[in-house]
Amino acid sequence: MVILYGEIIKMSKFDTQALEQLVYDFYNLTNIKCCIYDSDENELCFYPTKYNNFCEILHEDEKMAIRCKECDHRAFSTCRNTRRQYMYTCHAGLKECISPIFHGNDIIGFIMIGQTKVNHDDSFSKMSKNLPESLKRILSTAYIELPLIEDEKLISATHILEICASHEFLKTLNLIYEYSIEQQITKYLLENISKPLTVSHLCSKFHMSHYEIHNVFNEYFGCAPAKYIKKFRLDYACTLLTTTNLPVNKIAVKCGIEDYNYFSKIFKSTYDISPTVYRKNAKS
Repeated sequence: MVILYGEIIKMSKFDTQALEQLVYDFYNLTNIKCCIYDSDENELCFYPTKYNNFCEILHEDEKMAIRCKECDHRAFSTCRNTRRQYMYTCHAGLKECISPIFHGNDIIGFIMIGQTKVNHDDSFSKMSKNLPESLKRILSTAYIELPLIEDEKLISATHILEICASHEFLKTLNLIYEYSIEQQITKYLLENISKPLTVSHLCSKFHMSHYEIHNVFNEYFGCAPAKYIKKFRLDYACTLLTTTNLPVNKIAVKCGIEDYNYFSKIFKSTYDISPTVYRKNAKS
């Protein structure tokens, strides 16, 4: 994952249509089935089908479906821990290749391709030792339909798909970067104006130290966080006083100040008049 301005940016934020077009084009060029997952192992898209005929038959068996899921999880874990492409033979005897997608040093997702025969010499009877006897007859027919792809071609195809997926991620980041830290903080304050907004809370939200958050506020807002939040609450109170008929005590609560007397005190010290007089003057 990548953290940008306090928000965790994952592959799940990608343009789904762009990813779907990517795997479609990849299959058209290579004739290799592929899936793209986010860093939490959630499948984002695939082409041409979620499972080939062989795997579809396996997943209809409850025990086999569990074994498939466990096998996939082991592959994800190995890939995540080694941070390298991993080619393996799955529990059902098919060849698969999984590769991490990086942004800098962060693994932001995974590509899985394959579900192919392991090599020319593998007959179904040789690779089906761990498969249920009740499924072997129908699986043997489905096995014949599986493609056979050389290891080097599978690795090269994965590298190409990695580059394309990383490019799509960078496009997503570029859109997010258009929103400055100033806009991100302002948006967050507005959406949470009625809640406690301490410096520690902001540090946690935006993944910054106290030193960093103070520097950001001084650079973009010209004052310390606590002072700006107080000003932000009072500015919002002025807006509510002039655009609504809400009682002043309820406006105070909406602005995150539960104590009405304290709200009136800091309002008057800031604007030299009480909230009630401010409203009256604004209307007149």
